[in-house]
Amino acid sequence: MDDIFYFVDLPGYGYSKMSKKEQEQVGKFIEQYLFHRKEIALIIFLIDIRHSPTSNDRLMYNYIISSGLPCLILANKADKIAITKVDDTVKALQKELNPIGDIPTLPFSSERKIYKEEVWNFIEQYIKN
Repeated sequence: MDDIFYFVDLPGYGYSKMSKKEQEQVGKFIEQYLFHRKEIALIIFLIDIRHSPTSNDRLMYNYIISSGLPCLILANKADKIAITKVDDTVKALQKELNPIGDIPTLPFSSERKIYKEEVWNFIEQYIKN
């Protein structure tokens, strides 16, 4: 992106196939990255719109919140549910994960690129030129 900003994909729950020792090392890396990297402008937390937040989702959410960094909850796979259900599902996910409602929750589909404009408009607020 012309060195204006970078997306950094941190390991998610998929690293659970690692040994306990490897998981601890990855956990320490994530902690160091989130709590010591000064350049982080926004955390985008991806969840699956089709399911209620799992215990791992809640754990990661709490970890992100404890970092004190700005966050966006991105409800991915919005193309997998009826378009008429997207808004209500996003509201339900936000209420379940972030009942205070102080963290925006937006739908998205990486496959069909729907809701892209709303998401980019939000992200652009955090990009410093």
